[in-house]
Amino acid sequence: MKPIACALDHLQSESNFYYGHLIPTLFSLKSRLLILKEQHLRYTFTFIDPLITSLEKRFKLYFDLSPEVDEAILASCFHPTFKLRWIPEHDEIMKNRVKNLCINIAEKYIENSSHTELSVDNVDDEDFLIFSSQEQCFDSRANLEVVQFFNNKNKALTCLDSYPTIKKIFIRYNTSLLSSAPVERLFSFAGFIHAPNRSNLSNTNFEKLVFLKGNDIYR
Repeated sequence: MKPIACALDHLQSESNFYYGHLIPTLFSLKSRLLILKEQHLRYTFTFIDPLITSLEKRFKLYFDLSPEVDEAILASCFHPTFKLRWIPEHDEIMKNRVKNLCINIAEKYIENSSHTELSVDNVDDEDFLIFSSQEQCFDSRANLEVVQFFNNKNKALTCLDSYPTIKKIFIRYNTSLLSSAPVERLFSFAGFIHAPNRSNLSNTNFEKLVFLKGNDIYR
């Protein structure tokens, strides 16, 4: 049970952990259970198969990388620590699908940001014209930035500063919490602050005290 316990502790951590950690952790957990199975344990060997079967059944969409979990896939791919390293080496079909997914979402972000920058009230006659070649430009820019990011061996979050589009996508898909544990701890802080001797606290002051207490703990 140690791999499962370590995975749970890993996912419930609160500092520098993002939604992008979920799928790589699940893949690593399955790999570690398969390694245990190969060791031919004497007494607990029969426990491993049910664990693997239950894990695959519960997280089938994640192991199959189904379209329903595209947000989790993008969160992992655009995290500098993981990128495409968590995808099995032998599965080229899966790797190509994920890579195309990343390029397509980058194209949409580049296209949307380009359209936002265009001001209808202040354009020249030449700037007003839109040509089909612009779509190819968006495609090449997205492809280039995504490929450069994947080939960059830097695993620090600071490397995102070199890839503005990738950074926007990272922020979009990695803001979700991995588990409810941090929220539950925040409610515990709220219980400590809203004590009987502080029953006359206003909503505003109560919110500020909880915010300060939570940030002091996590600092």
